[in-house]
Amino acid sequence: MIALITMLELQGLTAQQLGELHQYFTWLLTESTLDKAERCHILATLENIERAMGYAARPTPRGFTMQP
Repeated sequence: MIALITMLELQGLTAQQLGELHQYFTWLLTESTLDKAERCHILATLENIERAMGYAARPTPRGFTMQP
């Protein structure tokens, strides 16, 4: 079973690491042996990775810090 990766787990990863995870989970979608639950977990994980990539790309305003 493929686990869902949450936003909390992705927090703190570099853009490089997020990109590699995105590439890996995109590749997993090509597997023909996936059941419906695994496919849903992969798609949700990809959505979370893309959100995390967007957060990583946004600059933090001066004087503010990102808090979980």
